[in-house]
Amino acid sequence: MSAICRSIGVVLVPALLVMTGCEWSPTFDILGSFFPAWLFCVVVAILLTAASRLLLSRHVDIVWPVVVYPSLTALFSFALWITLFR
Repeated sequence: MSAICRSIGVVLVPALLVMTGCEWSPTFDILGSFFPAWLFCVVVAILLTAASRLLLSRHVDIVWPVVVYPSLTALFSFALWITLFR
């Protein structure tokens, strides 16, 4: 039993030393509270999707809005993340 514990320790200790964490956490300080940057990207992406819905609904008939609007939200969110927090 102790040989198994030693072999697990030999594997886990170096793994724990490698996983020390990030140097910089992408957060915003808003009124003393830290909010994650991905939350900012999602909120802005939802606003951009709502604006694009207003523009698209005037000119284009969306066939599957259940697929299109979440996809636009994901696209905007990922684009903001890559642009601002690369």
